[in-house]
Amino acid sequence: MTGQETRALRDRLAEAAAEAAAGATGVAFLRAGLADVVRGTGLPARRRPAGDAGSAPRSAGVRVRPGLGGGWQVEVQLAVRRGHRALDVTRAVREAVTAAVRREAGPDTGPVAVTLTVTDLA
Repeated sequence: MTGQETRALRDRLAEAAAEAAAGATGVAFLRAGLADVVRGTGLPARRRPAGDAGSAPRSAGVRVRPGLGGGWQVEVQLAVRRGHRALDVTRAVREAVTAAVRREAGPDTGPVAVTLTVTDLA
């Protein structure tokens, strides 16, 4: 897989992970991290200019990178809705994100490690 193909797959995985996380019960919103703000992707999924390699939208609050032993490492920063237990929400998000990444990457993707950070209660 070329570097460009890897970036395109990583962008697709980030988008799938963001959709899965945002759709989980108890998630108020995904929080852009400092790296997203500095890169200019701290705004809701924005499209890159036409012709840019891998023109999938960037997903604020989600970072995907290849894992050390293969597979993928997914980091999600989110806010939990008031009245919901953070533990229950993070469990639901972890399951949803793992399933979405496996679905998008294919059956032989390797391990998917999901790290969640609850940044706010909203």
